[in-house]
Amino acid sequence: MNKLTMARISRVAMLSAVLSAAGGLELAQAQSPTPPASNAAVQSELLSLGEIEARLAAQGVKIKEIEVRDKVLEIEGYDEQGRKIELVVDRRTAEILSRRFDD
Repeated sequence: MNKLTMARISRVAMLSAVLSAAGGLELAQAQSPTPPASNAAVQSELLSLGEIEARLAAQGVKIKEIEVRDKVLEIEGYDEQGRKIELVVDRRTAEILSRRFDD
């Protein structure tokens, strides 16, 4: 084989490899799970702090401090009986996940 023939074979092999890889990528993309939600989408799933405060106030909770931790809030305050309380609240539903009284 001469150099020209070898160059053509190399180009064909390279092109074949590239096309094969591209087809594999399409297949991998088609089979991959749904990409994670964007930060904006996650933010839209979360209730506002005002909404969560209003829901807790309706339950008699007086909030002293709120600490944001991703999809939960750590809240210090007082319950309807005046006891000091620490809550962990889901930011998506305002559900109280944990309730601890401080003495």
